[in-house]
Amino acid sequence: MCYHDSKNFKYDDLEEYYDYSRHYGALADEEIKKQWGNGYFHENGFDHHASPVLTKDGFGLFNWGLIPWYTKTLQDAAQLRIRTLNCISEEMFDKPSYRDSLKDGKRCLVPMTGFFEWKWQDSKGKEKTPYYIYLKEQKLFSVAGLYSSWKDKTTDKVHHTYTVLTTKANPLMEEIHNNKKRMPVILPKEFERDWLNPELTKEDVLAMCQPYDTNKMDAHPISKLITSKKEDSNVPKVLERVESGMLF
Repeated sequence: MCYHDSKNFKYDDLEEYYDYSRHYGALADEEIKKQWGNGYFHENGFDHHASPVLTKDGFGLFNWGLIPWYTKTLQDAAQLRIRTLNCISEEMFDKPSYRDSLKDGKRCLVPMTGFFEWKWQDSKGKEKTPYYIYLKEQKLFSVAGLYSSWKDKTTDKVHHTYTVLTTKANPLMEEIHNNKKRMPVILPKEFERDWLNPELTKEDVLAMCQPYDTNKMDAHPISKLITSKKEDSNVPKVLERVESGMLF
């Protein structure tokens, strides 16, 4: 599943990629720009960072790990968001956590520059090689997501959260993510705005959750810096290609 990604872009980069001014007006939220900074070379989903997410209403900073509106307590929310970093697209209409987001058309685009997966070198996953996966001709791309808003009744704070949709792996990802054979739902650029259309039917939504063209993707092995508990993995080095003998 997709629990680690790279969002190596500045907030202003989103203006050009999404032609933001044409659809929403000027991208002028200085507070969001300040909070976002220069993005992440490596983002760990279990840190539940706030990231720019595009909805039909524009950009907002949403935390990774969807919290449904009906969640009762902050403790419940903390436990649930660990399980909602990813949503299996084939099952999303059957899951209570995502039901209301789908019913209300709360679909979003999650900008990324790449993501990470581990290739199992043995049947039990004791030896794994991390890979960085990206698109050949696009620095930025969009992954399909769902979002929700939850209000903590003890503080009245509203938490805006999202989940990343996954689908079955294409041939490249079958080779890399060879234990679960899944990949994020990467949307072709020409269909990104269609994903935000609130009028989509259930059939439309499911039809868009397809494996991405493997010929437009690339990947390479990286060092195990990405899982280091002693070193900061949010550095350019985490993206660098390494030979198999240099993984450590």
